[in-house]
Amino acid sequence: MRAAFAALLLCALSPAARSQDAGQDTRNNDETVVTELDEVRVTAPRLEAFDPYRFRNPIEVESSTFARSWHETPSLEEIGKNGGVIPLLVGYLAQQAARGANKLPGWKAQIQPAIARPPPLDEAQMARAVRLAQDAPADVPEDPPPTP
Repeated sequence: MRAAFAALLLCALSPAARSQDAGQDTRNNDETVVTELDEVRVTAPRLEAFDPYRFRNPIEVESSTFARSWHETPSLEEIGKNGGVIPLLVGYLAQQAARGANKLPGWKAQIQPAIARPPPLDEAQMARAVRLAQDAPADVPEDPPPTP
């Protein structure tokens, strides 16, 4: 058992065994090891054919709220790719259940309108603040004139 393990260890550590992963080894008459790699093909992506008559709109329009929320009904091909009719119907039923839940008494919608907070001062305090601001002397000196 120990002899088999030692032989396996020597085979794993030999340089010829390590170089076989890279390709095929061939030995010349002068005992130099030459490694031949497999053929590698590099291809560039196909360039788009230039069509001088194709219309290119010079104006790029940003997406609007309508464009972001608009969803076309899926075609039969898209329905088939997304799992068929059953997942589509389950999603539709979930939407209808959510609409029905919004009608329950005491249920709050996920989007709530903004409620403005009351002003920090009441009418008497605002009148006093305006009066104090008008009566206050100008303690801030103006910029000194530039020296020649």
